[in-house]
Amino acid sequence: MSREPHLESAVMEILWNASQPLTPSQVHAELKSARAIAYTTVLTAVSRLWKKGLLTRTRRGRTYTYLPREGRADSAARRMEELLAATRERNLTLARFIDNLSASDRRELRRFLEHE
Repeated sequence: MSREPHLESAVMEILWNASQPLTPSQVHAELKSARAIAYTTVLTAVSRLWKKGLLTRTRRGRTYTYLPREGRADSAARRMEELLAATRERNLTLARFIDNLSASDRRELRRFLEHE
């Protein structure tokens, strides 16, 4: 199995935690403090995320800065919807998802649905 989704997730976490848009070099500096990773590998991951439409980029001198298009919660909700859309048993999938929620998460879900 490819490690790219893990790397892309790590890049997204760095960008979500940043107080401003970052260059690939800045993302690389954050990543390499935790593990050995080549700058070109980080540049490829950032470029792929941008091509997927998950990042915006702005020219800054001879490089670009990157910023997530959506926050963590919106990203997670979009991925959950994609998974639901991919199943043939949407009702069963939703039921299993709800069954696996903690009691506090079920209460929170109920509260959201009641205020809809």
